[in-house]
Amino acid sequence: MVHHPYLVAKYKSLWIRLGVIMAVLCTLPVLGFLTVKITPWVSPVFVVALLAVPLGVLAIARSLELGIVVMMLMGVFVRLRIPTGTASEIPLSLAICGGCIVIWIVRMLVEQRRLWIRPATVNVPLLGFIATVAFSWLWSRAFRDLLVYEISHPLISVAAGLVMILLPACLLLVMNNVRSMRWVEVLVWILLFEGLMVLIVDLGMAWASGMMAPVYNFLSNSPILQLNSQGLLSMWCVSFALALALFGGWRANRRRLHWVWRGLLLLYVGGWMYWGFVLRTSWLSGWVPAFAAAAVVAFMRSRKLFVVVVVVLLVVAGVYYWRTSFTAETQESGISRLAAYTVNWRVTSKHLLFGTGPAGYASYYMNYYPKEATASHSTYVDTLAQTGIVGAVFFVWFFGAQLWKGYRASRQLKGRGDMAESLAVAVLGGTAGCVVAMALGDWLLPFAYTQGIAGFDLAVYNWLFMGCLWAVCHIVVPRSSPGSVHAASDGGTA
Repeated sequence: MVHHPYLVAKYKSLWIRLGVIMAVLCTLPVLGFLTVKITPWVSPVFVVALLAVPLGVLAIARSLELGIVVMMLMGVFVRLRIPTGTASEIPLSLAICGGCIVIWIVRMLVEQRRLWIRPATVNVPLLGFIATVAFSWLWSRAFRDLLVYEISHPLISVAAGLVMILLPACLLLVMNNVRSMRWVEVLVWILLFEGLMVLIVDLGMAWASGMMAPVYNFLSNSPILQLNSQGLLSMWCVSFALALALFGGWRANRRRLHWVWRGLLLLYVGGWMYWGFVLRTSWLSGWVPAFAAAAVVAFMRSRKLFVVVVVVLLVVAGVYYWRTSFTAETQESGISRLAAYTVNWRVTSKHLLFGTGPAGYASYYMNYYPKEATASHSTYVDTLAQTGIVGAVFFVWFFGAQLWKGYRASRQLKGRGDMAESLAVAVLGGTAGCVVAMALGDWLLPFAYTQGIAGFDLAVYNWLFMGCLWAVCHIVVPRSSPGSVHAASDGGTA
């Protein structure tokens, strides 16, 4: 169906005006509430932030790429959160994510008169998983055991489901709305800059005998600023820095990096390895996924280099068990986790089809096994327990499709020597690291009773960068050779 340009512009202008009006109307009551409830020294910050909402809506409505960048910045640098009247607070990155998705959907309905997404092999598993999460919430209430009562406010499960839906939706948002390599570069530089700040502060604390303490305390206690060093930040920093160093793609052109920059990037990677393995040896999810990502990036560059990296990893693993008590580590990371999985299976085995719903199995724990209740610290176990076999199949299917796309894109973009090639390899390594990390923690889908809603900040950049792979493959199509990446050939559902 062809739309007249004048009508499209007219509807777009009308929608933008309505969006600004609705944003103002929604902001005013929230502003009044926060002005009364929040301590006086924080409320001016919220007042300024909320008054800027209409302008932000207008800017993001014109460029959703800007909204994605702001989401990234809020997730890694900004501590401010929206109070809910409970112990859980809503991160600004989550609110911006939801707003961007709503704007994206409304724009499609107003301008295109249809809902449409770019063809991709991850469309079906992602949309299937999102639908399963929503349905599992209804299913879990319809078939809940009569003796089980919720241990917390019902909105906790709603919020948990919303987080599980919005995170995969972030990938679709990026894939369908990032249309320039410049925006991709901005996201990568934000990540690497934050990683550099974390290294400066944390390594400075370790090496300077507390000389960095004032800086660390300021960043730790500031009501506004933060440095998010948790989650899989180290893995993504290592993956991107190593890919840029080995494949030389600094910008969206064919100019390769000077050897000085490559050396600095390798030094950056070494800093992260020291940060994770030496300073945080017992925190497996802080360095094991990073090592896995580095191995994949090395494999894509050179088989010989891959062998060297594997040998180093084996030596590191031996040193790890030498530095730590093998018996204690086996008890903590082995036996205790298996015990947690056993308790979880007692519940999950009776709710196999669609699970116990978002955050649902915690109520079963506290009703049936209060003395044995413990977090699984595994995304795989949590996904099966909350969304059942149906959700777990969609989830595993997605990661299989994502890994295959990353490998294909890396091979097809080989030799370009630009950001597109480096990003494809980095995201392939990062995705492999995510697959490993999900066995060690809930860094991809934060569980409501461990990380809580605030864990959205730590998880969002995983999905943003996985979405960047698909966006880049669509961007480089016109400039690639006939045998290069072509998004349409990947199939998928529009």
